[in-house]
Amino acid sequence: MPTLSQNISKAEDALSGIPNGLRVLYLGELWFGSCTRACSSALRRLGCDVLELDPQLPIRSSCRTITARILARVMRPQIAREYNSLILASAKKFEPDFVLAFKGLLVEASTLRVLRQQGVPLYNYYPDRVILESRTGLGRSLSEYDCMFDTKRAWDGDASTQIKVRARMFLPHGYDRDVHRPVQLNAKDEEQYGCDVSLIAGYSPLKEDMLSRLVRLRPDLDLRIWGDGWSRCKSKALQKYVQGWAPFGDQYARAIQATRINLAIMGVTAEVHDLTSTRTYEIPACGGFMLHERNAEVLGLYDEDKETACFESPEELAEKINYYLAHPKERTAIAKAGYVRCVPAYSYDHRVAEIVGWHRQRNLQKAATSC
Repeated sequence: MPTLSQNISKAEDALSGIPNGLRVLYLGELWFGSCTRACSSALRRLGCDVLELDPQLPIRSSCRTITARILARVMRPQIAREYNSLILASAKKFEPDFVLAFKGLLVEASTLRVLRQQGVPLYNYYPDRVILESRTGLGRSLSEYDCMFDTKRAWDGDASTQIKVRARMFLPHGYDRDVHRPVQLNAKDEEQYGCDVSLIAGYSPLKEDMLSRLVRLRPDLDLRIWGDGWSRCKSKALQKYVQGWAPFGDQYARAIQATRINLAIMGVTAEVHDLTSTRTYEIPACGGFMLHERNAEVLGLYDEDKETACFESPEELAEKINYYLAHPKERTAIAKAGYVRCVPAYSYDHRVAEIVGWHRQRNLQKAATSC
């Protein structure tokens, strides 16, 4: 797979020559603060004509209670059928140059096969671990895309034996320039979000284990945990730090800036473990100081101790927290350098530009072959 530096170079080339009015039928959730919306906005800034179809709108609008969520689950097959009919009808009217799905929730393999028969190129920008979807309809649909742009360099477990894709390119996450930026904090922001250390991330057993061991080492730590799913946290010592909701959009940017040390803890389970995530890019883009799990991928993005700080064990995490809380000037300098490294090189504008560039190169190759 191409290296990150090669990706950035190709994206710069693509940014310089996007034809105005390139039509993109775009499939994905579009709430403010989502990666999906970030890519859609970036496509428009590149001069593309984007038609968006959000699969989650009818589901989200009706899921405010447990009863409504149960009904939505029952209705999901019907919603999926209607959504796929809408995709085909929209493609017929819009005549897109290509379809781009961000993950492709509810998009069925049969729909993609119809679009291919009509000559429409099909791409997927996939943000999660494939192994988590390897036995689902979404996972099976991945083999129907002409190219899967994957935020993971390698697949976990036996995912590669479960899913075969036509082409796969490494394309990391990025940051949304409309959302992830330094903002002016007020007194209410400082009161609500201000703390020494925070994690903004969905629950996983690995994150619980790391933080549980951290608070045993630092029981007096000024810690806040934001994100979905933390009601599953079993550690009683950790539960008092759980805020019970997930800031997103502007609130997410404010929470990062109000935190002195922002943690980037990776992984879901021992078998499903990320090297980087959206936080890897969003924290520096917001001007926050980032303390990230150390691995080769993040060290290829930022210089350790200059643009980010890193840790491996709970003991090293506690040690780094103690050090950087005691050295605010050094912490501020690293946060500023991390921002300069990240912005604008790691924006979603550059990521989608590479997708468009890949599409253009594919068309050139097809034209050359047919001559």
